[in-house]
Amino acid sequence: MVCPGADGLTGTVTVAELLARTPTTRLVVPGSPAHERPEPSVEILTSGHVRPEWRAGGLVLPLVPAAGGRLAPFEVPDPTPCSADR
Repeated sequence: MVCPGADGLTGTVTVAELLARTPTTRLVVPGSPAHERPEPSVEILTSGHVRPEWRAGGLVLPLVPAAGGRLAPFEVPDPTPCSADR
């Protein structure tokens, strides 16, 4: 599934921009309190790949901490296959 508006999320966007441009309802960062949303000005390094998942009736985007106080989607666009080094 491609999230509506995700094609316009390339490069670096802020939390506020991501929430305004997509139907994503919640952002989650492992290790952060469930009720805590990242500040609207925090930058998200999208790598041109944003794919929220359905959880409890809404679109949720899992994020991980990135360099410089930024965030990045948990899922990477081109993961390395498990047998890449064999």
